[in-house]
Order: sequence, then C-alpha cells, then structure tokens
Amino acid sequence: MNNELFLEMLSVSLIASVISSQTIQKIKETLKLGNLFNGIIAIFLSFGIGFCYSLSFYTSNLLYAVWIGIFTLVGSEGIYKAFKGSFGLKSANNK
Repeated sequence: MNNELFLEMLSVSLIASVISSQTIQKIKETLKLGNLFNGIIAIFLSFGIGFCYSLSFYTSNLLYAVWIGIFTLVGSEGIYKAFKGSFGLKSANNK
C-alpha cells in the first residue's frame, strides 16, 4: 500500500469517525442503556459506519472498506475527544 492511498483512507475514516461518534452520542442520549451495552453498540456502529461510508462514497473495494471501518473504529473515540464542544459535538452526560 502506498502512502497516498493510506492517507486517503485515513481522511475518509476521519470523516466517518465524526459521523459515527455523533451517531453514538445520539443513541446514548435516546436509549440510555448500560455502559457495557453502549460499548458494544459503539464498536459495531463505528465499524459499520466506516465500512458503509467508504463503500458508498470512496471505494467499491471490500478490503479497503474493511480497513477504513477498522480505522474508524480505532479513531472515532479520539476524534470525539479532540473535537468535543466543537461543531456541535456533545457528550450524552454533558448536555
């Protein structure tokens, strides 16, 4: 994998991470489930959003979509913490 492709995949996963973190926070606010269940939902939702976003807007290659899903899963919490309070991102605990 060359560097340009890797950077493109990271940029796509960055966008998907912002979308997934906001979606996860809305689900936490709405459903108010336990912490364990919220964590499990967050894992599957982060990967799923990254995977589907990449297939829809970036590539039709399933291998690249899986990698973008993994990058989204790993990066969504970090992206959320970095941009919390910006762009309308808020925590379910801090309304």
